[in-house]
Amino acid sequence: MTVYLLEENTHDPNTTLVTRSDNRCFISGGSALSAHAKTTTQHGNALATYNVKKYKTVKNQNLFVKRYAFQQSYTNIFQTSPTQISSTKGKAVTFKSNVFLPVTYQRSADWGNPQSEVLTPNGNTLYELITTSSQSTTGRIVRYNLGALRHFGITSTHMDALRRATYDHSVGKLTATDKAILKNVTVGPLFNTGHGQSLARNPKNGQLWFIGKPGAVKSNVQQVSTKTLKPSTKVNFTLKNTVPMGSNLTFDKHGKAYFFTYSNGGWAPKGAVKIYQGTISTKSVHFHLIMQGLRYAPGTKPQSMAYNAKRNRLYFVSDSSLASIPVSKLGKLKASQVEGTNLNGHREFEGLQFTSNGSGYLLVNKGAELMQTTHATF
Repeated sequence: MTVYLLEENTHDPNTTLVTRSDNRCFISGGSALSAHAKTTTQHGNALATYNVKKYKTVKNQNLFVKRYAFQQSYTNIFQTSPTQISSTKGKAVTFKSNVFLPVTYQRSADWGNPQSEVLTPNGNTLYELITTSSQSTTGRIVRYNLGALRHFGITSTHMDALRRATYDHSVGKLTATDKAILKNVTVGPLFNTGHGQSLARNPKNGQLWFIGKPGAVKSNVQQVSTKTLKPSTKVNFTLKNTVPMGSNLTFDKHGKAYFFTYSNGGWAPKGAVKIYQGTISTKSVHFHLIMQGLRYAPGTKPQSMAYNAKRNRLYFVSDSSLASIPVSKLGKLKASQVEGTNLNGHREFEGLQFTSNGSGYLLVNKGAELMQTTHATF
């Protein structure tokens, strides 16, 4: 019996479905460097002008977490029981294992470098951006039909089932259950992802976007097709010649785009969080600096950014440290309106998403898993 894992991509003229004699199949071909994406080059600065003398910061609680050695959560990769991480300082929260995501698909640990996630508001579809190695700028997007996968007990009675199915795929020993599970896993083609931390969904139009050149002055954003799971549109832009693009991205319920960076000093205090708001479309990119930032960053590395529609808040994600602010108070924040949290576990934080009911889903690594808040109030 032949197993088809990428039904939608089989219609892509740049992708070939290869069937092996051992009944495994994999995707070959496709656009490795998103060369076929429709490209627009925007001229002039994408960043609105501002007066640095008017910039200020709010003195939020300093919950900065220094860089640490990441710990893994397992002794056996086929985990069957949930683990959890909890707050140690700041706003109380507990994240508990919800989905143990695959680590191996074609070869050992080839899916072991998750970089970002998108979860649809109903919680039924997960897009995971995975790079081929920790420092690689090549990767792919994998789509999981969580609504269907839950029927196999991946969040409850058979939490190891998804990892077992992809591992069995790697060794060519698929069971009937494996095959049924993998019908709900769509594997996209390899393409140039950049670092891959910024996959985000615009809830106003359902479009997926990521930053193709994070940290660069001459940058781009790329729209990803939800069907082919590869870039369909690219917009080249420059914020301004002294301001590189950030590495994270999110959208609010009105379709406004956001990213944040850490200040290197100068007119903004060193280590302060600078917040940018704007718009991203298939034709253009425009941002402006919010003229009030956070005095203290959550941690060493800005890993991700998120938006919670239920609470209308933006979240700044660093390893074992999270901060959030109300969108309605941007530019006029009081310190008491900034929430911060430190967590235990020494995991690597890769992404954070919220469903429409306010449940938070944290993507962590070693091994890759989706952890859910135990209460929808974070």
